[in-house]
Amino acid sequence: MLRLVSDFFWQRIRLFFAVALMVFLLVACKSAERVPKEKAVRNRTAGYVLKRNNEARFDYDWLGMKIDADFGTETETNGFKATIRMRKDSVIWVSITPLLGIEMIRVMITPDSLRYLSKIPENKFYYQGTFEDVNRLIGTAFDFEMLQQLLVGNAIGLERDERRFRGEIDGNDYLLISKYRRKVRRVIGVDDRKLESDTIVVNPDDPRFQKTVKKSDPEDLIVSRYWFEAENFRLIKSVFNDLLRQRTLEVSYSDFQTNEQQFYPSKCRLTIATPRGRQTLNYEITKLSSGKAYDFPFEIPDDYARRDSL
Repeated sequence: MLRLVSDFFWQRIRLFFAVALMVFLLVACKSAERVPKEKAVRNRTAGYVLKRNNEARFDYDWLGMKIDADFGTETETNGFKATIRMRKDSVIWVSITPLLGIEMIRVMITPDSLRYLSKIPENKFYYQGTFEDVNRLIGTAFDFEMLQQLLVGNAIGLERDERRFRGEIDGNDYLLISKYRRKVRRVIGVDDRKLESDTIVVNPDDPRFQKTVKKSDPEDLIVSRYWFEAENFRLIKSVFNDLLRQRTLEVSYSDFQTNEQQFYPSKCRLTIATPRGRQTLNYEITKLSSGKAYDFPFEIPDDYARRDSL
């Protein structure tokens, strides 16, 4: 009797899975019939891509964000949380909290100043300097406008002059490449129409490179590339190769969300590679709000000593 019950039970189980599989296949086949083929990406001029991306840029007057982040080198990685408040073209205020939930660092940046407050036990101090200290800390060249655009996923260093870029299709995305001069082409060994890898490597000891450096403006030695979604023209990746300083900055954006009918990338990965090593910052925006005025508190306790450098 038990064997009959067992056989009956397993027959029902096999029948159930057979029916489920058949239904799944029928639905899948019908769904496949309804899904249109992916449209081919149309050729667009650099000017058209620039115009459409400008329309897709995230704009704001006031902005507040909460982020989860980790910063890593080739040997270690540290996670932290941060609250960021911004007033466009005016202030960026950051409160950094390790995973334990106690604020350890507070930073306030303006177009020409940097204020830094360390609340770390046994290392409490404050520092007041210029925006150039920001560049020294992160190892690359930014201005205030570029930093605030970076945080919300807008392209940095992207000039609106279409004559400075060459456009092409890269897979399902649009790619804009800054045109560089013939003398730079000789150093790289390939022109801007044949670049393939994200990192451009040159030999700093090459006499041609040294000669090119002496005769070139530093900006002429930066090769910039921008990738945009073909459907919405939102920026998804930027790569900057600084040939003079032998470093590469790559910024990638993903997981776009909406705020007041605008799109912003909730995830960002920023990588700086130099001959000395690689540093990576990953962050995810867990909360974002705009349109609300914020305070930017920055009180310095009396017992905090001032330092002359960071």
